[in-house]
Amino acid sequence: MSDFDLQTTNLPWLEERTIILSPAGSYAYGTNTDTSDKDFKGVCIPPPEYYLGLESFNEYNTSGGKNFKNTKDDVDVNIIHINKFVKDAMGGVPNNIDILFVKQSDYLKVTPLGQILIDNRHLFLSKHIQKKFGGYAYSQIQKLKNKKFTGSGRQDLIEDYGYDTKFFMHSIRLLTSAIEILETGDYSTFRTNRHLLLDCRNGKFSFEQALEMVGMYDGHLKAALEKSQLPEFPDYKKINQLLIGINKQGLNL
Repeated sequence: MSDFDLQTTNLPWLEERTIILSPAGSYAYGTNTDTSDKDFKGVCIPPPEYYLGLESFNEYNTSGGKNFKNTKDDVDVNIIHINKFVKDAMGGVPNNIDILFVKQSDYLKVTPLGQILIDNRHLFLSKHIQKKFGGYAYSQIQKLKNKKFTGSGRQDLIEDYGYDTKFFMHSIRLLTSAIEILETGDYSTFRTNRHLLLDCRNGKFSFEQALEMVGMYDGHLKAALEKSQLPEFPDYKKINQLLIGINKQGLNL
């Protein structure tokens, strides 16, 4: 695999049993710049002893515990147990939804079982998306409003533009993504409005304009929720049967 090797982990089964591996973050959204670090996220089916015995596995993560700013040479990898991944995707967690809607040509690895999960990705879209995407956006907005040092390692942006423009970009990305899902019943992780997002990131808007734009899209999101044809929540039974079927094949049961 490019940029990293899962065989170097203390989980010798991880690479073989990873069923989806995709770019994440800016490289998936199309907002990467020359200084962007690389993020990869994936889904795995652990061996049977992690289901039936004492072994436990939640996720493999190389990015935890960092308190400094990533550079373009950094590579962060996060591989999630399929059960956790599916539960979180049902809850509308943006990172999980992103993995399922990456451009097919951008995936680093997709096994037949991974493809089954991707083919059923629309089962995870519901009106509940508004709460999760909107909630994450609200979190970014609160950080945006704090124009002083945020502890995020982006003091340089605050000094250059008067506020953390990256929080602004993420707020707009999350709001417009949720609007797209609610209005169309579909989603593309690769953002069609990526040029606007980069303008947000690159300080093209004043702090006052940023807050105004956030308010506009927040109102649009509320209107989209009212008109959306999506179900209130994902179909639990269908997704449960999907997960059981994938696990059975992955564990040779």
